Amino acid sequence: MADPDRSGVLTDRLDALARALRAAGVAPAASAHLLGAAAAAAMDALAIDLILAEAPAPAQAAPPQDEQPVPLAA
Repeated sequence: MADPDRSGVLTDRLDALARALRAAGVAPAASAHLLGAAAAAAMDALAIDLILAEAPAPAQAAPPQDEQPVPLAA
């Protein structure tokens, strides 16, 4: 499950962006575009968190073996 703190922070930032755009007098169409892109990015970040939380632990690298060089035909 996604970290509730992280999703809350992202939501707060989206709200702050909406307030800033409104206060700056940005056109509604431009605001909608920017907020849509920001919301999509927030959802992607949360999805990545979920994927990483469910991913298995990385496999340990095998210790190096004493490899003999392969003779090549001349």
